[in-house]
Amino acid sequence: MAVLLELSVEAATQELFNKLDDRVGEAMMRAGGPPAGLHAHVVYPVDDGFVVADVWRAEAEGQAYLSEVLRPLVDDEGLSVREVRARPVWSFARP
Repeated sequence: MAVLLELSVEAATQELFNKLDDRVGEAMMRAGGPPAGLHAHVVYPVDDGFVVADVWRAEAEGQAYLSEVLRPLVDDEGLSVREVRARPVWSFARP
């Protein structure tokens, strides 16, 4: 079953997000493209930070990417993860 993973980062400006986003893009280029199982990706501002919201084919794929790639990059930028939420996805469609 597909899952939505939401990673909340606090005390971050859009400028800090942009730096992180550049590093994530570089990591994807080194890996040969987006990670297997990623269906959709959005980032939106909230309070004093932002949320990375990704739809994954399976929770295990998303959690592996978060722990192996994204969290270390977030930590390297000196940002703090507030929480990670997993929500089941009942329907997902691409236009």
